[in-house]
Amino acid sequence: MTNDSIEQRLVELGRSKARLELVNRQLISLSTVTGLDNLVLQILDILMQTVGAGNITIVFRLNNSWLLRDVYGTSRELKELDNPEVIEVLENGKAMRFMDSGNAVPYPGQSETIAVENWVFPLISHERKIGAVCMDGMQLTHGEIFAELKPFFVYAGLMLDNEISNYSQLAEAHQRLQDSETLYRTLFDQSPDGIVLWSVPGLKVLQFNATAHSMLEYSAEEFSRLTVKDLEVNQNSKLIPAIMEKVLQNREASFETKHRTKTDGIKSVFVSLKKLEIAGQPVILATHRNITELKKAEEERRRLEQQMLHAQKLDSLGVLAGGIAHDFNNILMVIIGNADLALMHINNTSPIVDNLHQIEKAAARAADLSKQMLAYSGRGKFLIENLDLNSLLDEMLHMLQVSISKKAILRFNKHQHLPTVEADATQLRQIVMNLVINASEAIGEKSGVISIFTGCMECDQNYLRNVWLDESLSTGMYVYMEISDSGCGMDRETLNKIFDPFFTTKFTGRGLGMAAVLGIVRGHKGAIKIYSEPGKGTTFKILLPASDKPNELFNIENGQNDWKGSGTVLLVDDEETVRSIGAVMLKELGFSVITANDGREALEIYKTTPDISFVILDLTMPSMDGEQCFRELRQLEPDVKVIISSGYSEQEVVHKFSGKGLAGFVQKPYKLSVLKEAIRTISQLIPIPDKG
Repeated sequence: MTNDSIEQRLVELGRSKARLELVNRQLISLSTVTGLDNLVLQILDILMQTVGAGNITIVFRLNNSWLLRDVYGTSRELKELDNPEVIEVLENGKAMRFMDSGNAVPYPGQSETIAVENWVFPLISHERKIGAVCMDGMQLTHGEIFAELKPFFVYAGLMLDNEISNYSQLAEAHQRLQDSETLYRTLFDQSPDGIVLWSVPGLKVLQFNATAHSMLEYSAEEFSRLTVKDLEVNQNSKLIPAIMEKVLQNREASFETKHRTKTDGIKSVFVSLKKLEIAGQPVILATHRNITELKKAEEERRRLEQQMLHAQKLDSLGVLAGGIAHDFNNILMVIIGNADLALMHINNTSPIVDNLHQIEKAAARAADLSKQMLAYSGRGKFLIENLDLNSLLDEMLHMLQVSISKKAILRFNKHQHLPTVEADATQLRQIVMNLVINASEAIGEKSGVISIFTGCMECDQNYLRNVWLDESLSTGMYVYMEISDSGCGMDRETLNKIFDPFFTTKFTGRGLGMAAVLGIVRGHKGAIKIYSEPGKGTTFKILLPASDKPNELFNIENGQNDWKGSGTVLLVDDEETVRSIGAVMLKELGFSVITANDGREALEIYKTTPDISFVILDLTMPSMDGEQCFRELRQLEPDVKVIISSGYSEQEVVHKFSGKGLAGFVQKPYKLSVLKEAIRTISQLIPIPDKG
């Protein structure tokens, strides 16, 4: 061996030693790397620093796919391996050298080119083949390096396997966490209860679901700015500190409360609170369950139970009272008859005459009591006839005025042209007298007013639900009489007993007056509504089924009495009686009718209801009057046809709406013929088919 050969060999050995030392140092550095991506980049970097190559690629299996990375930053995911050299190495588990016949590189210091190889090293851990490293473009002169690198890849395989395992576990844990987050987020967002995370101690909103804000009619942005005090009604907000103290001590609490909505409505809510800690800070998790409908259902159930019990009590007492009254009448007949006979046969100068007259008077009072007992039982003898309630009240005016306190003022407000009722005039007079006298006594020694109103209205099931004697009452037209006083009013306990036999708030008296009123109304298949508060007076509303249409109101003239229209009419008036009568009149003319009690409601109905033929609009109403409503309707539809209804003269109203497109006018109170003529006048301007 020549000196040059020895020298060259020593150089090669030195280079090999240097590479091995570098690899050892890099292996040590490799052991300090954490994270799968960091480890892969470190392996590629070590190989490029210690050996170098045309390109170095690492491919490894992660979950159900293969990941490929190289020194140029390429990163790909492969469903299947597409490199046959890698496939072969992984199959036999040994490092291999493949001749790359398609590439040649110049040898350093010479003009000739030499062939290059591709080296592929398997990455194995505990006999499991987890991937491979491809070193492309290696020169044949680097043959000894191939053997020197094998220990490195053994260690790299172990390290990579460990990081893949860690990565998979972390990925699985992350997926479970993400699934859990998705599940709980879905439960949070889709919960029918409002869920809110409140800060402590400020009680400001941190997080909330859609139900929380929509339940109280707020947008999400509006709700995010609220505090607990913004939601709680005034009387409940004082309890917040005590509830907070309980939650912070016991970690949870539950209670019923009332929340205020954005539109100042009230919702009954069942709230469950639980103290949590998030990021080391205390918070309160609150579940707000809307129990408004449940409370209404409970109240309705209690009302029906009370109503059923009251009806059963009335029936039982009615049977008892009726039986007693009939037997009592037979006894009274004997007493009165014998007293009369005795008076016929005794000398008028006899001192016994006065005694007999006292017997007659006492018997007469007993007979009146018997009649009231029969009235209470609903079995009194009624002489039924068609009655005009207004005429009945006119006849009683003088009697009522002399029956009340001199400090009480009696006022009448009668709606003209009421339908008649089939009733017993004497029994109705007893109702009026009892209620008016009670009103006078409620006013007492102070000055006050007793008001008597009459009218008629359409009553549906909702309206008839909260009345006394809701015994399958029929819906339809009812004539009503309201007797109101400005007296002391009644509390709820008194109201619940007001119709009980022998219950009275007076120092003296039998307590049968109101019981008799109830019995009479019951016998006429009517109902009673009561409105009363302590210190604010009382109103009794007697409802009796209407027997017929008012004759004068529907006086269709012979000239054109066969004219009929069709279509939908919006009738707007704040008076319930006017709406009821007007609706009947319009239906009589062939129209379908929708009613509204003020201008705002009329606008909402007009926006949502198609094909309204025309509008009959009251001029004077609260909230939004007819003039403003007319302007708003014209903005919605410039061609809208509106008939103004008012007690003012036509000249005043038409002048006010001059040039504004008013279609017509009817002056209150109007007859059917007048309304029909107003509609016929505008029928040429709107599509109202003539059915005549």
